[in-house]
Amino acid sequence: MKMSSFLPQDQVFWYVSRRDIKPLNHDITTDVVVIGGGMAGLTAAQSFQKRGHKVVLLEKNYCGSGATGKSSGFITPDAELSLGDLISSQGESQAKILWQFIERGVASIRTNIHEFNLDCDYQKQDTLIIANTERAFTNDIKVDHESRLKLAYDSTLYSADQLQKMLGSDQYKGGMSYGNSFGIHGYRYCSGMRNVLEEQGVQIYEETPVIDIQDHVVKTPAATIKAEHIIVCTDRFAQSLDTLYDKVFQVQTILMLSAPLTAAQVKMLFPQDQYMVWDTDLVYNYFRLTGDNRLMLGGSNVFNTYVSQETHNPRSIVKKLTHYFNEKFPGVNPQFEYVWPGLIGITKDVFPIAGYDRTMPSVYYVTGATGLPWAATLGAYSAEVILDNNKDFEHCLSPYRSFTLGAFTQRILGTRLTFALSNFLQVGSV
Repeated sequence: MKMSSFLPQDQVFWYVSRRDIKPLNHDITTDVVVIGGGMAGLTAAQSFQKRGHKVVLLEKNYCGSGATGKSSGFITPDAELSLGDLISSQGESQAKILWQFIERGVASIRTNIHEFNLDCDYQKQDTLIIANTERAFTNDIKVDHESRLKLAYDSTLYSADQLQKMLGSDQYKGGMSYGNSFGIHGYRYCSGMRNVLEEQGVQIYEETPVIDIQDHVVKTPAATIKAEHIIVCTDRFAQSLDTLYDKVFQVQTILMLSAPLTAAQVKMLFPQDQYMVWDTDLVYNYFRLTGDNRLMLGGSNVFNTYVSQETHNPRSIVKKLTHYFNEKFPGVNPQFEYVWPGLIGITKDVFPIAGYDRTMPSVYYVTGATGLPWAATLGAYSAEVILDNNKDFEHCLSPYRSFTLGAFTQRILGTRLTFALSNFLQVGSV
């Protein structure tokens, strides 16, 4: 059976229906103003509210409309940097501390889902990382597997033959899996938490873009907010500020969503249990199933990864991803119905940014969080830094840490090439 060649709808499936929203049209004085209604912003607002502070959250579109809502919803400590990567760059003891730090984000998302009974397609799925080449299996997966065991984390290694019993493909050279991970519907999670936080007293205003930030002052088109603390939890806005122009860029991934698979198709893809899967390519491919058995398949290519704006109707990437999936799983034949781009912020060394602005003491940034657990744990961490003076991760998360390629190089090479080279050097060195 040949896959249809028509291009899927260019829209985020999650946003097909959404409720009315409320913009801000009057001035406010508050303890804390959070800018951004994604995973980081909502978690920051929740953390400050729990500590008894009056919180206002501003979102330029609607909660979950950015990177969180457009994501595939993989909830695992693994993101752009694996545990093995952290050990290589930070040493074993610090890597374990950082890993535990990210695991706090996984735990907080799970706790919110259960405590507030959030309808966000919570799917318990172990993580499965697979190798397209023998070299990747030896140099990447085996190393990460050994790293996990060394630090007493669960991990199971699979040869190519063993992997075929778990994944309906003979095209991979091996893999590794571990538990304590799950998938969610990111937009519905944000929508649910928005309702929870409003009920708890957080003032949330959507369709309220921020046009200027000063010390203790945030301005929108129709209002001014005065606050003791300003938490900026949005990648795009951070890039527009002079102080962070050379710190954060964005990478793009394309996500495709199929019609629901039949039970036979699911069995061909996952003969036993369902997994959240990604491979070891530099621009990696990833996939998992939703609760109604839709296949989510994501990835990009070298030319469309570092971009200043989202790529719509991405025919070349749709072709690449469908070819990849057909080649690996020739009998499944999913019918893809939706495709959309998503941008996430990224720094030059791939570590997120969490720290104060050096000229505006009331402003604190959470940006460049590659992965929803990173975003959640950094949102909560912002309250610990500001209210408890927690400096545990200041050295590696500071906005003003040094990078291999700095602002001068960026002015010569341009932002896109500088970040691509920086990320390549970072990934290649760990």
